Amino acid sequence: RQVSSIVAPTFLAVTLLIAVYPLHKALRRVVPGALSALVLVILLYGILASLVAGIALAAAQFATELAKPTYSDTYSGLVDDAIDLLAGFGITQDQIIDGLNSFDLTSLSGVASGAVDALTGTTSLLLFLLTVIIFLAMDAGGFPRRIDAIHRSRPDVADALVDFGTRVRKYWIVSTIFGIIVAVIDYVALLALGVPLAATFGLLAFITNYIPNVGFVLGLVPPAFIALLDGGLSTMLWVIGIYCVANFVIQSILQPKFTGDAVGINATTAFLSLVFWAFVFGALGALLAIPFTLLVKSLLIDRDPRSRWINQFIASAPDDSSSAQP
Repeated sequence: RQVSSIVAPTFLAVTLLIAVYPLHKALRRVVPGALSALVLVILLYGILASLVAGIALAAAQFATELAKPTYSDTYSGLVDDAIDLLAGFGITQDQIIDGLNSFDLTSLSGVASGAVDALTGTTSLLLFLLTVIIFLAMDAGGFPRRIDAIHRSRPDVADALVDFGTRVRKYWIVSTIFGIIVAVIDYVALLALGVPLAATFGLLAFITNYIPNVGFVLGLVPPAFIALLDGGLSTMLWVIGIYCVANFVIQSILQPKFTGDAVGINATTAFLSLVFWAFVFGALGALLAIPFTLLVKSLLIDRDPRSRWINQFIASAPDDSSSAQP
């Protein structure tokens, strides 16, 4: 945790490089190494810029939408209705008002604006990440020779690193495909319901899909709240219902199956990985929970015959090829 600001962004750069490395390898066959490295840097910078811009855009537009005067009136009406409802359960109006005095709609706008400020305040982290990407791209051409050299002295370690790279690449591909599917479904649903910022919330659903388990909740709360203010309780319930059905079918049934087959980790391990790596490395740890776990699995479990029995508890299939030996 003390070195999280160094380890987490470096590992993110490594996994992104692994994901696009086949393109770099193909380019080296037709263009000079320096040019292929430049293309690799531009591609990685584009991926990062798109993710950061997407999060900033969603937060900024959410804050702007909440600041509309019409929503303040709607919010006040909802509060009045809630007070009348709670009064029927014996909760006095004074108790309710005391609890609401410290909260209003503009405070939510402040939270969203604070997210934008926090994002823009990570300049040093981004500069470090971008610098690491440059050096990794410059060294990418020598990776095959380095792996070959490792294989001559420690073939088990070399095989584990290659296996890790293959699984990480599959993980990013599967997550991206299912993120696009979820984003399209959410966008069409919000558009049909007339919820404002449908495209923005679809983009948010795509980005949060990279966060295992809890990403769905992070992508649901903003559109559900806007739906409540704009269309009322019924619209919010429709949004929640559609999101939950899409999440259950796609993210809870289909995606774990494909992800498990691709990376060899079951759903329980994925969830515990999220909790652990988020505790160690913060927000980037949540984003990189599966890749971090794959590295540990490849280097410390799969390569050691004495540790392969652990796969029976974490692998997606008990009869995985790396299961315990008799």
